[in-house]
Amino acid sequence: MIDLDDIKTIEQYDKSNQIDVMVNWYSYIKEAREESLKLDISTSFQWNKKKVDFRKPKNIVICGMGGSAIAGDYLSQLFKNDLSIPVIINREYDIPQFVDEDTLVICISYSGNTEETLSSFYKALLKEAMIISISSSGYLEAFSNQIGIPHIKIKEGLPPRTAFPLIYISLISILERFELINKMDQDINETEQLLQNLALEYSPEKTINDNISKQIALGLFNTLPVFIGHTFYSSIAYRAKSELNENSKILAVYEELPEQNHNGIVVVDNPNKTLNDTTFVFFRDREESKSIKVRIEETIKLISKETEKILEVYPKGKTKLAKQFSSTYLIDFVSIYLAILYEVDPSITPSIDTLKAQIKKKANIVDRLKGEINSKL
Repeated sequence: MIDLDDIKTIEQYDKSNQIDVMVNWYSYIKEAREESLKLDISTSFQWNKKKVDFRKPKNIVICGMGGSAIAGDYLSQLFKNDLSIPVIINREYDIPQFVDEDTLVICISYSGNTEETLSSFYKALLKEAMIISISSSGYLEAFSNQIGIPHIKIKEGLPPRTAFPLIYISLISILERFELINKMDQDINETEQLLQNLALEYSPEKTINDNISKQIALGLFNTLPVFIGHTFYSSIAYRAKSELNENSKILAVYEELPEQNHNGIVVVDNPNKTLNDTTFVFFRDREESKSIKVRIEETIKLISKETEKILEVYPKGKTKLAKQFSSTYLIDFVSIYLAILYEVDPSITPSIDTLKAQIKKKANIVDRLKGEINSKL
């Protein structure tokens, strides 16, 4: 088996230095905070001879795909009990019918060229909705600048999924600017400092005996990981599944409590199937409610009759934001170390690139959208 304490072996497979990117996440939090606070929403923009004014929205639709959309899930779950308006995450070409001039549509595409997001951007223009965009470059930035739509430009040259802190902190700042949530400075400062400390704990230089991210990667190796979350840990479980898909190039499953107790739990009832090759990972919190605590513990009791491969992951930090980030940070490192164990490059995604190329060749949606938007400028 690959030795995760061998730095040269890690460098051999991590050709794009994704671990280096992860080590610098704390600095991305500061960078995103500074840039997003410069956002000007005091003015209006014009498109197709119509003026759109910014005001306090009655609902929010966040449009994005993959690593760009997941920050919206984190946001909606973190502020679920604070926001007085609904937040919808839209992973489609179209947008909900209810979108109108009182809707804030936030379009996110790390590359700026994601066709589903560009399509949603165009549909939001047709609905005369308030629009804010986030990207590192691409058509989304270009169209926003041409039309006068507020745009947050984030750092270029990263694997899109590793740009998570840049996107998430930008989203939080947007909600603050519309006075939809309280100021998050203390929470963000705590998170930044926490990740700076954790970077040392999860770094390749820290040996397996003292590195929980390497230990978890070894525990998941050659198994089917099932990630189970609850409340604001549900989006973390989903991201964990996605990170193992993209970085580790393996199948992984995401479940959410209490829903999992109404369907997924019955896998333990099949006498003809074993769970020996499955590892269940529960995202926990020492402050979880009694109802969730009981559900998790009873679920673990049932599963433990079929397999000993059960992990419980607890967050670090005091605030919910810090807890979200610390759990995410851990699992992202795990996914990279797991990629090394499988002897694959965590950064490249050949099948996604092939799909995009074929879809572009056969559908050419972006070129059509360019024509539609430019004709009305």
